[in-house]
Amino acid sequence: MLKNYLKIAFRSIVKDKEYTIINVFGLTIGIVAALFIWQYVSFEKSYDRFHANAERIYRLPIQFFSQNKLEVTDAMNYAPTGPTLKEELPEVEEFVRFSPEYGRVVLAVDDKKFEEERIFFADSTLFNVFDFKLLDGNKSSCLTKPGSIVLTKSVAERYFGPMNTWLESLVGKGIRFNNERLLMITGILDDVPKNSHIKFNALLPFASFTENRPDPSNNWGWNDFYTYVQLKEGVSQAAFEAKIPDFIARHIEFDTEGTYDKFVVQPLTDIHLHSKLSYESEANGDGKTVAFLGIIGLAILFIAWINYINLATARAEDRSKEVGVRKVVGATRQTLITQFLAEAFVLNLLAILTALLLIFLVGPFINNYLGKTLTLSVASLPLGVWIFPIILFGGTFLSGLYPAFILSTFAPSQTLKGSTSRQKRGVWLRKGLVVFQYCVSVILIAGTISVYKQLRFMQNQDLGFTMDQTLVLHAPSVIDNDSVFQQRYNSFKNELRKYPIIESITSSSAIPGKSSLDLDLHGPFYLVGTPEEKGANFMTMRVEENFTEAYGMEMVAGRNFSPEMKTDKDGLIINETALHLLGLNEPGEAIGKRVQYWDKETAIVGVVKDYHHKSLRNAIEPMMLRNNKGSHIYYSLKFSSDNRATTDQVIRDVRSCWERVYSNNPFNFFFLDDHYNEQYAADGQLAKISGLFSILTIFIACLGLFGLASYTVTVRAKEIGIRKVLGASMSSLVLLFTQDYTRLLLVAFVIGIPLSYYLCHQWLENFAFAFELTASIFLLPCVLVLSIALIAVSSQSLRAARSNPVEVLRKD
Repeated sequence: MLKNYLKIAFRSIVKDKEYTIINVFGLTIGIVAALFIWQYVSFEKSYDRFHANAERIYRLPIQFFSQNKLEVTDAMNYAPTGPTLKEELPEVEEFVRFSPEYGRVVLAVDDKKFEEERIFFADSTLFNVFDFKLLDGNKSSCLTKPGSIVLTKSVAERYFGPMNTWLESLVGKGIRFNNERLLMITGILDDVPKNSHIKFNALLPFASFTENRPDPSNNWGWNDFYTYVQLKEGVSQAAFEAKIPDFIARHIEFDTEGTYDKFVVQPLTDIHLHSKLSYESEANGDGKTVAFLGIIGLAILFIAWINYINLATARAEDRSKEVGVRKVVGATRQTLITQFLAEAFVLNLLAILTALLLIFLVGPFINNYLGKTLTLSVASLPLGVWIFPIILFGGTFLSGLYPAFILSTFAPSQTLKGSTSRQKRGVWLRKGLVVFQYCVSVILIAGTISVYKQLRFMQNQDLGFTMDQTLVLHAPSVIDNDSVFQQRYNSFKNELRKYPIIESITSSSAIPGKSSLDLDLHGPFYLVGTPEEKGANFMTMRVEENFTEAYGMEMVAGRNFSPEMKTDKDGLIINETALHLLGLNEPGEAIGKRVQYWDKETAIVGVVKDYHHKSLRNAIEPMMLRNNKGSHIYYSLKFSSDNRATTDQVIRDVRSCWERVYSNNPFNFFFLDDHYNEQYAADGQLAKISGLFSILTIFIACLGLFGLASYTVTVRAKEIGIRKVLGASMSSLVLLFTQDYTRLLLVAFVIGIPLSYYLCHQWLENFAFAFELTASIFLLPCVLVLSIALIAVSSQSLRAARSNPVEVLRKD
């Protein structure tokens, strides 16, 4: 019986080639789009789930409150928190801490020397909590002894060649750290998976942390440590959270009323998509965006299935006599439903097979366009291998069940006489589905326009500083002491002054757009003579005297730091946001005011206009620039031409100067504008994704509309012939066929515009600074969709209007 169903299904599919091509092509595009979107969504949701105990691991950020108000939530915690929790709370099975190596790190083996980023100190308990794969070494001892280091596979291969060429274990070999000391390699880790929220290239034992730093073991005020706890089996998050307030009260004292801390218990698997805290180790994703994309993938697939439903119910009249004959010879309603579901099954199967072939052919081009490496594999898809039978059987029932029920209800007595009254039962459903298709199209296009406009708004906004023609160098790490550092730096500047194209050079501990890890959160800062409880925590950075001038920042009061002014040695320049938090109204009021923090007093010498140190997603933070020439991480060079050839020459000249002065340090650089705009890379990818799949959605919807119009023209051919004989013009005939679809599109617009506005407004709330939504953003998609849809319908209407009525009326 099944063989008979499939044979009839193939015969029916081959008989009506246009119908088959439209359905298979539409379903194929829908499946391709959905699979690509779901693969991306699945990857984003897979972060940190490769750890066996991921559901029992939690990170502990801190919420800082001042004057009973939440000031900031920091992803890091205090050093004693993890060990003390394990000691005092039976719910805690294990802990592990990570702390970044903030300084520049240069590793060297013989003449191979590279700057390495993402170097962390880590506890020896790392492998008791996380499942990072250790390729060589002992998990229990590789992070216990000072003077040791664990490298990832990629880093090790930079110094020792490809792993398959290693003749012996690297464990026990030495690698030089900043030309100061020789570290012993105690382990080789596999590269950190891309779907880990914390990424590192090398790990140093936590026991090495105190080699050139104070011991933080009992310091409940130094929060530079990502702290993770693994709870015992059966312990709930709520039960653990309930004990945290008493734990804080036992160990942390607050001198000022209204100032206190709270620990956040953050599930490991929530961090990537639902955490945007200060001092995150990596830029995280956005859960709302990922959820929206998942819904879009499903909507695109539904739109493709809707085409099948619409075309199948529209063709009901053509198949009504077939149904009548089958019922007369004994076919039951159940066998007819099975037969029509078999046809839907075959079409969906063909579409899936074609989609897999198309993914293989166009996948590399889509990856290149999106800037993502999405390699379709069973493991990378939600539900794994089950996604294909779910799409196949889900598509079969969703797209085939309703048409099957409609067709199976035809009475032989009516269909064999030529009655078509039953066919009208599917009209309202078809209209509703067409409205749904174009409503989704309007939402997608409006969303795409909003993403592009926000991206352009962020890229073109006045940032409060100039970043064009700015070459940024990583400051040297291999320097004997501060006096030698300054002497070498002065020599480097003198070398650069020989080149007229170099306008200025300045140094700093942070630069706009760089990781917030480079900024220091200090406080509370408060004006001398005011209560400490009026103070607030500020972001601080160390800068050279000419920093604000070199970066083109506007001073709204006071002056820049001056080397001639000895009092500027410990001076401060604050931004306008910091001004208001100190309780001052006018910039001029701040000049000369003394600020207290910790046990120090220092004077404000200037107020700089607010500038965007971070992306426009972030609100402007209170900032204090400290006059400090030592321990700078970046050198910023301003040059006077953006000509490509000139820029290349600048790089060569700067490299030459660098190698003369800093021969023991690798030369690493980047351009500030490129680097700053990297913050918007995810938004740019979102714009491309939404743009590409908006086009596909419109294409699929118009493909279905084209098929409906084509069929309508065919069944109303004689009506058109009679109207032409009676004198109907071509324009009136085209209008006759387009007006019904125009009404449906207008209904879609009425529904789609408010939904688009709501969704766009919700998305823009993720940004502290956003463009203003205007009517054109929502009217443009309507005009675009209406134009494309009318072209699809009118092409078929014109074909019918141009036909010879005599030939049409002669046909049976």
